[in-house]
Amino acid sequence: MYSRLIVSLLLGSVGFSSSSPVLENIHAGAITGTKYIISFGDSYTQSGFDINGAKPSALNPFGNPEFPGWTTSGGINWLGHLCRTYNTSLTLAFNFAAGGATVDANLVSSITTISLVEQVSQFTSSLSSKPSYAPWTSDNTLFAVWMGVNDVGNTFGGNSNATETALLNKIVAQYQAMAQKMYDSGGRNFAFLTVPPIQKSPTMLSQSASSRATEADVIAAFNSLIAKMTASFLASHTEAKAVVVDTVAVFDKLLANPTIYGAGQNGATCYNSDGKSCLWWNDYHPGLAIHKAVAEAVAGGFKGRFF
Repeated sequence: MYSRLIVSLLLGSVGFSSSSPVLENIHAGAITGTKYIISFGDSYTQSGFDINGAKPSALNPFGNPEFPGWTTSGGINWLGHLCRTYNTSLTLAFNFAAGGATVDANLVSSITTISLVEQVSQFTSSLSSKPSYAPWTSDNTLFAVWMGVNDVGNTFGGNSNATETALLNKIVAQYQAMAQKMYDSGGRNFAFLTVPPIQKSPTMLSQSASSRATEADVIAAFNSLIAKMTASFLASHTEAKAVVVDTVAVFDKLLANPTIYGAGQNGATCYNSDGKSCLWWNDYHPGLAIHKAVAEAVAGGFKGRFF
């Protein structure tokens, strides 16, 4: 039942076309009862969760701080929508994401010491034993990782092509090593979100066309490596399911049609802290509509099982 590898396109229920494959080993049936999401990432995912604080519950699926947490969207972020909008039963999130994070600070420095490596260390020391406050199982838990925005943003344009390629390979190798740690702790369901087209963010629109083109090329290279990593991971882990969620398709869909998604005519290029009147919350972080669309794409990858 678990031996067949499917490669197809993740279209999602929002009609996004995608060049990124859905890579999965076949699993049966919808999950009932409480579900868990264990998430890792940067400011695009952060909610300010502290594992030593209040734990996720029916009253607050994020545990702490008060829902929707300290996000960079103007309100509910994509993770919040998975717990509150697209969930089919109680879904609790243990969110280790930290603003400014890179995959490995030894490879790409960041403004925080809580890289993906440290986030996974926090997870293994607190949740891998499946404590009473988080009795998660391999079947009822989704591991979600949205990393790479800062790895790309902090390095593109500063290296030769050969150096950048070598660096990206090292970053994604470390990414895969962290996925292995999640698997070793019991993780079997994975959502790997690609780097979105941040060259289209307001902060990058103020840069030269050549700079934006360079960043777009690095994003494409990083995302290609994530897809290859996932295929390799699944080939050697036949009990796992993994979905590569193409956030480029999600962002492009909304940025091409800002007024349809509640923003103004210039909504694709402006930003506003209300998270609504523009598609960007600030000059580098997407607002509410994009976050909801990302959540819908993730949910579509696990429709009928988790959502």
